[in-house]
Amino acid sequence: MPSRGGDGKLTIMNDEEYYLSQIPKPLPTRLGASKVSSLLQRVIQQKGYAAVQSANELLDVWNEAVGKDLIGQTRVGKVSRGALQVFVPNQVIRTEVEFRKGTILRVLQSRLPEYQIQRLTIRVDR
Repeated sequence: MPSRGGDGKLTIMNDEEYYLSQIPKPLPTRLGASKVSSLLQRVIQQKGYAAVQSANELLDVWNEAVGKDLIGQTRVGKVSRGALQVFVPNQVIRTEVEFRKGTILRVLQSRLPEYQIQRLTIRVDR
């Protein structure tokens, strides 16, 4: 069957090509399709699952860094402007954490570089 191509010239098509050319092409949508991975990432961020997972990761590395004797005596807070807040029950534990600060920081920086922890802020939490 004769048909006009995009350049205006008359071309010969077989029946199958002709019928296929008659099927309407889908129009592009205004809201383009999204990848499932980007949708899943957005849901995780909105629901706060990523924060819970990263907090657990920070807690695990903290427990490894301080050692068994200080795990139950310290509580990790948030990271703000390169400083990790640490809460301790008394001045004796605060002094012990201060003494181990260099080792603790090296472990945190090597295992959690994305947090960019530069210092510890140790507070006595009564």
